[in-house]
Amino acid sequence: MNTQTAEIVLKRAERARGHKPLILMTPDINVGERAWTEREYTVRANYAEAIAEAGGIPLILPFDLETMISAAALADGILITGALPGVEVAPQRREFERTLVGMAIEAKKPLLGVCHGMQLIGEYLGGTFVAALPTDVGIPATDHMPNAMPDGLAHDILLEPESELVGWAAGSTTAQVNSLHRHMLTGMGRFRVAARAPDGVIEAFEGTTDGFCLGIQWHPEYRLTEFDRAILRNFVEFSARHARPRIAPGALREELCAVRQRLLALGLALPEPAVPPGAFVGAIRNGTIVTISGQVPLKDGAVIRTGHLGTVVSVEQGRECARWALLNALAQLEGIAGRLDRVTSFVRLAGYVAASPDFTQHGAVVDGASDLLREIFPDRWQHARVALGVASLPRGVPVEIELTASLAAEAF
Repeated sequence: MNTQTAEIVLKRAERARGHKPLILMTPDINVGERAWTEREYTVRANYAEAIAEAGGIPLILPFDLETMISAAALADGILITGALPGVEVAPQRREFERTLVGMAIEAKKPLLGVCHGMQLIGEYLGGTFVAALPTDVGIPATDHMPNAMPDGLAHDILLEPESELVGWAAGSTTAQVNSLHRHMLTGMGRFRVAARAPDGVIEAFEGTTDGFCLGIQWHPEYRLTEFDRAILRNFVEFSARHARPRIAPGALREELCAVRQRLLALGLALPEPAVPPGAFVGAIRNGTIVTISGQVPLKDGAVIRTGHLGTVVSVEQGRECARWALLNALAQLEGIAGRLDRVTSFVRLAGYVAASPDFTQHGAVVDGASDLLREIFPDRWQHARVALGVASLPRGVPVEIELTASLAAEAF
């Protein structure tokens, strides 16, 4: 969509919508066993019905970066919806939604996450996604998914007295909710826990961001209680009350941090930060210095290539692997920094190249990572570097990239 077309869409939408806030909703994507051309976007109708009942205009957002920018320029609020319980969403959806969440937070767009949406936003804010519920304390884990659909109240939750949710629950520190999940969010990040189940599972959080940011583990779109309706109503009312003037997609690009703009211009999105396969973390901060553990070239959660340079992998293929390994390293860095524009400099980039004994172009391969770093951070890309040849690397990959960066002190 070009800028002129987007402006026309914005003006027509303004005339049609009146004072109602526009709420973007993310769908799931169903590929199945059919041809790629037959894939489907799916979202339960009660999400749209609940937003409409609360006074908003719901719109489903397809997984396209350019469409995202144009639609987010028009939207007043963003809803990250749930997914099938116990089933991890497609990598395409996760990467798209993480980019959208980052865009919403940077642009101060009101943001609501339900079930999977809560877990994804919480991860983006520094929490930890866990694919297992507790079974040894409080209520049994099965009570988090008592039925095939959350159309009945399942258990109590305990609201934090200082949370916004207490006000929406008419001052009560307990409430009853439905439930339909097997995964959960743990840890700490740029959010404060607003509610827990009796077994300690986080049921809601409020983001410590510049705008409205709320994660709900249960499904308020079923509207089983007045509390559910109050949550949706407050989200929609906040979106309407704090709506910013309508802006063109190009203006929204300017609101994003420069690093995100460059990624979009290159047609790139950061992948989901990989979960370390051993007893270590993906990245760790010591003061303003962040050290990122060695990252391999993953795309959509899968290794993009295996083999050795000098045998089955060409130098250009090795450079592409180095680029993807760097993107995975930057995803880990963003998880620590919150925003990549908080990076002030890079200290060291180490590249490890699995190669045959007679291969000598290790530096040319690692240039794939260094060159991309220069494209994304043109004013602060300089770094010390080492390129080493090794006999083998984890998972049989050709390249592994390690990175050390410095962050602005005021970011913490």
